[in-house]
Formats: sequence, C-alpha cells, structure tokens
Amino acid sequence: MKRQDAHVAKAQYLDLAARRLFNIESRRELPDIINFRDVRSSWKEYRLELLNHISGLHCGPNRVEIIEHPKDPISVRPLARFEIRDRLTYETIVAEIASTVDPLISENVFSYRANRSQMHSVDDWLEWRVQARKILEINPRLTMAKTDVASFYENIDIDILRLDLAQSGTDELLLIQLHYFLQRFQQQSHAWGLPQGSSASGVLSNIYLAPLDEYIRQSGVQHVRYSDDTYLFGENWEQLRSSLTGANQALRARRLTISAKKTEIFTRSKSLEHLDDSSRDQISYLYYRGAPHAKKLLSELFSDAINRHPIKERDVNFSLTRFRRKRDATAVHWALDNLKELHHLSDQILRYAERLPRHGEDLTNTLESTVLDFDLVDYPYLERNILHSALRRPIRSKILKDYAWHLLRDKNRPNYPREFAARYIGSYPDIADGPLLRMQYEAESSEPVQRATLVALYECNYLPRHLLENISNSTSDLRWTARYLLRGPVVPLPA
Repeated sequence: MKRQDAHVAKAQYLDLAARRLFNIESRRELPDIINFRDVRSSWKEYRLELLNHISGLHCGPNRVEIIEHPKDPISVRPLARFEIRDRLTYETIVAEIASTVDPLISENVFSYRANRSQMHSVDDWLEWRVQARKILEINPRLTMAKTDVASFYENIDIDILRLDLAQSGTDELLLIQLHYFLQRFQQQSHAWGLPQGSSASGVLSNIYLAPLDEYIRQSGVQHVRYSDDTYLFGENWEQLRSSLTGANQALRARRLTISAKKTEIFTRSKSLEHLDDSSRDQISYLYYRGAPHAKKLLSELFSDAINRHPIKERDVNFSLTRFRRKRDATAVHWALDNLKELHHLSDQILRYAERLPRHGEDLTNTLESTVLDFDLVDYPYLERNILHSALRRPIRSKILKDYAWHLLRDKNRPNYPREFAARYIGSYPDIADGPLLRMQYEAESSEPVQRATLVALYECNYLPRHLLENISNSTSDLRWTARYLLRGPVVPLPA
C-alpha cells in the first residue's frame, strides 16, 4: 500500500512539474522550438513511461547542453539544457523534496517558494524590494548593506547539499535519486554545482543558504533575501561590516564566498535611493491611467538611462517594455542601432521592434545587416534571437535563409541556434530546401537538431509518411515528435 501511495504522490509532483514546464518555463530563457507540443500531445503515454523511469534510483540525465546565456555585454552564465525527459525528472524529484524543505526556509526569503505555481517571478522580486523599503521606513535609524554570492550555483557542493537535505527529513530514496542526477549532470557537462536555468535549482539553493539566513538572524540584524541577493539592515557601518564578515565565514564553510564587487554598505540616504522605484512606479501608474504626460516622463527616463556611462540597463528594460505595450516608437532606432552591442538585451529589443508595423523594414534591415556585418560565432544567443524574431514577425529573407543554412550545417556550433535555423528554413521553404533538409537530417548526429530538422521537413511538405511511421515505432525519443507530426498538426511557433 505504501508503495502505491508513493507512486500516486510521484504522479502528482510530475503533473505539477509538467504544468510549470509547459505553461511557464517554456516561455523563459530557453524556449522550445515547438513549445513541447510533441510531448504534450502524447502526454498520457509519455507520463506513464516517465513515471516508471522516475521510480528507479538511477535516473540521471542522458545528455546535457550548456548554453552560454549573456548576463551583460561580456559575462555569461551557463544554463543547463536537458532533454525533456531529464528536465521533467529533475523538476519532479525537486518538487517532492520542496514539500518537505520549503516550510523550513525563513520567511525573509522571497525566491523559489514551493507553494507558488510560478516559483521564479518578477512579482516576488518586487516584493523582496518592497519589504526592504518597509524595513527602512519603519525604523529611521537603520541603514542597509547589499551582497551576493560569487558564482553561486556553480559552487554549491552537492555532498554538503545532501547532508542538509537529510537533516531536513527528506526521504532517503529522493536523496539517492537527486545525488545521482547531479553527479551525472556534472559528468555529462563542463558545469558543476546545480544546473542553472531551472527553478528546481532555486529551491535547492534555498536550503543550501539556510545556515546563512540563521547566522544573519543571530548576528542581530534584519535581512531579506532573493536567491543569493541579500539586503542586511543595521544601525551603523560597524554593525553591518561585522555581520558581513561573519556571513562570509558562514559561506566559506559551504564552499562559497561573498562577491566583493557586489557587496556595499550604504548610507541611509543611499539605501533609500537604491530601493527607490518611485519614478518607475509613477510612470507605470500614469500609463495605466492613460495620462497624457506619461509618455513624456517615460521618454525622459529612457533618455537619462541611455546617456549614462554605462547605460542604466534596468531603466532601459523598463522603458522598452512600456514602449512595446503602447506601440510607441520613441526608442526603436536607438534599440536597433545597438542590437549587436546590447546582444544580452536582444530579446527585449527585437520583441519591441516587432510590435511596430511601420518599422518592419527597419527590423528586417537590422537583422540582415547584423548577420552580414558581424562574426557571430561567439554570440549564439543573438543568433537564436535573430531567427526567433524572423519567425515571429514573420520575415522571409534570402540573406537570413542563407545564414540559417550556414548555421545548420556547422556541427561545431551549439545545438540551440542550429535548431532555430532548421525551423526558419522549414517555415519559408524554397523548392530545393526539402531535399537538402532530408540530406541534413540523415547526416545529423545530434538528436535535438534531428528533431528540429524533422519538423522543418514536415513544414516543407517533404517528409514521407513511411519515415514518420518508422520513427514513431522506434525507441528513439524522436518517436514522440513523429507521432505528433503524423496527426497533421499546424506546428506552433516557439513562444
């Protein structure tokens, strides 16, 4: 009976993980080329197979691709891209663990809480900052420090994590499964610690930082934390410095260290200024109310942000989002002119430009000139966003098609932009593309790129039914894609 109850519980956590992945996570940093529609269309069968897989002790990832996701013009963070089966396995194991560990996490922690349908959201981030401001406003004697952890996820020690989870009361079977998964993750990639790009890792990181939360509490200062970003509140510089020094010692015991570049003790006035969102809050309210001078205030905020050195990216993001919603072309020329230099903001820039029909030619010219004028071999995120934008708009371009073929054929490039290249070719086929795609499919060694090429062949109307039937009856994970395409669907664009 206990075994049956455990299987039912596992199914519930799998369903929760699937809802998050299909409805929320798929729209984040690593969108799927068909929004996981192949797995979703066969979910009943897929779910049964996956439940059997997750019931075993050794259910580690089969293959991991590390995506270098830009944080700013220079630095990147390594996002782990799993196969769908492995992603759902990880999310399910951690969802079950979260039911035990989340109640043990301090209420001062605002990120990755298990009782939310979306564990990583802008609303929670905003609430973290609102709470910080409230603490300062309630006690006029307080000032603030900020800090975070250097290379946080990469430096989490999975053996220490296992001890933490065991102490929290996590079931031994889950501990074995998680530890095996994380060991395999490190063996299958050039990454270490916890996989980045999944909210499940955020849940585990909270338990890993629980000793930090407790140390800060015991040191006599208040704090609020979002992931590893922490605000501390004390009455003077010495008190905050002492707490930060002790916090760094507590982190070193966890194989972590404070980021010196991102640690600062503010004066009282600078603390309030750091948390001051009043101008953005006012603009948001006025835009919502349709006030005529909202545009002028937003334009001034944007102008001030881009004339700083370096530019004030938070205000640029804020402005582009509001301009996009109102189809306001104020920033479009600046944004497109700086697409390459601001490649880490390319998704926001391109989605903004796409909402301005009058600037369709400007958008097309920018995409074409970017692939012609620059060597993008070290900019896979920008490459993917260019093709993604051309799919959404839609833009049929010989220049972009030639570039997509160049990408698809280069097996030394990351899979991710190659998949979007295949999707672009299939969406705007010419007479020769079908045969060439079939040749590419047969020579391709990467299963994710094969999947994308299979979809492209389908959209080219150059995919024999007998080939799909053979694949659908195989043991390859491509069988789910083949079964989906055999139904003759209109394949959705990536979100």
